[in-house]
Amino acid sequence: MYDSRYEEYKKMMNIINELNDIIILAKESINNNRETKSSKLLDYIQNKLNESGESISQLKEPFLLFVMGSGNYGKSTLINALLKRNIVISTDIPNTWKLDLFVKKNNEKIEIIYSNNKKITKSLINGNKLLKNEEDKFKNSKIKVSQNVAKFKRENKLSINELKKYKQQQENENLYKSEIVKVRYNLKDGNMLDDFIIVDTPGLNQILLKDTLERMKEYYTKADGVLWLVDACNIVSKESNKLIDEMNKIDNLHNNKKNIIAVVNKMDIISKADAANIAKVKGKANEIYIDKFDDVVYISAKEAVDGILNNDCDLIQKSNIDSLYKSIDVNFTKISKIKQIDSKYKNIFIMRDNIIKEVYDYKRELYKDISNYNEIEFESKKKSKEIYIQVLNYIEDIKSNNTYNDTDLNDLKTDIEKLQIKCNLDLEKLYEVLYEKANINKSIDIEKLNTNVYFARSKNLILEYNKSYTLDKNNIKKANQLENILNKLNPKNPKKQYIGEILTKGNVYKRINNLKNEISEILEDRISFIDFNINKIKDEAFKEKYLEYSKIKKHIQYLNEIENILNNLR
Repeated sequence: MYDSRYEEYKKMMNIINELNDIIILAKESINNNRETKSSKLLDYIQNKLNESGESISQLKEPFLLFVMGSGNYGKSTLINALLKRNIVISTDIPNTWKLDLFVKKNNEKIEIIYSNNKKITKSLINGNKLLKNEEDKFKNSKIKVSQNVAKFKRENKLSINELKKYKQQQENENLYKSEIVKVRYNLKDGNMLDDFIIVDTPGLNQILLKDTLERMKEYYTKADGVLWLVDACNIVSKESNKLIDEMNKIDNLHNNKKNIIAVVNKMDIISKADAANIAKVKGKANEIYIDKFDDVVYISAKEAVDGILNNDCDLIQKSNIDSLYKSIDVNFTKISKIKQIDSKYKNIFIMRDNIIKEVYDYKRELYKDISNYNEIEFESKKKSKEIYIQVLNYIEDIKSNNTYNDTDLNDLKTDIEKLQIKCNLDLEKLYEVLYEKANINKSIDIEKLNTNVYFARSKNLILEYNKSYTLDKNNIKKANQLENILNKLNPKNPKKQYIGEILTKGNVYKRINNLKNEISEILEDRISFIDFNINKIKDEAFKEKYLEYSKIKKHIQYLNEIENILNNLR
């Protein structure tokens, strides 16, 4: 179904790396120091890719094989048998206070971690000496507690509850509690370390572990495989059965059943006592455990280690340790490989769906803003042209329907002021619409433009004439005669010399035509200024929200490439 874990790792990382390369190019194209919607999207995608990359990298790491069970059942000896090395020193005192990890590394050493996160590194020999010293402190403190309890019992007549209470008090006061919480053995070789990190958990029934059940759950949920150690001399254990039931509850809660092998140890002791006991032990173990574990294997870890160290093939075969190796390969290595690779691909598909959704939502809003961006120029030209035509038509109507008094332009000025008011309202309305569309980044406050025009200030609406003249038909004739005389008196000066302008119908038309040209220029300038301002606003707002508009085509191309890669994942 799958290639090796490493080959599947390379396939997955090729996808992640390809996507990351596109993200890097996309980020470079933005070249924006500010946080924008575009940069947030690219950061989101990159974070998801990094998370997936970290998860996928676990395919290069060994599985976690947890050795669990009640204390003093031979866990240290079993681990030595799994490693095919005598690394862990077996003592009479169970491992009650620390987590031991056995990891393959080129440089052999022991890393010791304390509860305050202090870490020291020792050689294998010196590290084991330090650990033995901790075990001896515990052993001696336990002896002291037992002696104090025995003495107190001899000297006092106590009930069972009183004696338990006194014992608890002595343990709290005198029992040694090591500050070491974890020990990491870095080993060059070990039979199973290519595929597994072997974890030796504290004994689950030890008196120091008041939170036994919670710690068991923590170890159990992290494990890729569990070896549940059972003492052949104590098959029926109320505490073990209780813990197994708790594991089943965890399986049901997380819908993720762990692969567990029951390892019935110390079969050498059973066989020495009575060969017939072997069948009884196996029968009882099968009755209790066959439905609770993936396999039940019967071994002698002690015989296995002795056989390995002495190169005694017969003793190794007698120990039945090879059956455990095979069971681990079938029930853990192969199954865990498939489950792990399945899990990583599932995570990639989840990542794919999340990224595609984010890109889709982003592009939907982006395309809407691009559409508005492009519509602004069209709408500006259309509405500006309408305003321009209305203004010119208005002036033409004034010209066509001239009822102004020949002696006064006040009525004309009043009409132009009305035109000015209407034009300013239209320009303001146009600007507000364009501004709203252009300023897509609503959080940015961009100063608005003054769109007003001032037609009524035109010089063509101001009439200069001599107030002493009554401009009737007779005086118009006289004024023209006077103007001719003055011109003749000063023929070298082409500039008109006159006392005042005498309005005629033609003069009014002339003024209106000049006014029309002036208003046209004023309006064109204002509309051009509005267009310039709106274009500046839309460019700044688009850049603040996304990126420079000139780079949007390449940006979308990068997003499409990301989508295509993710959509092709099957």
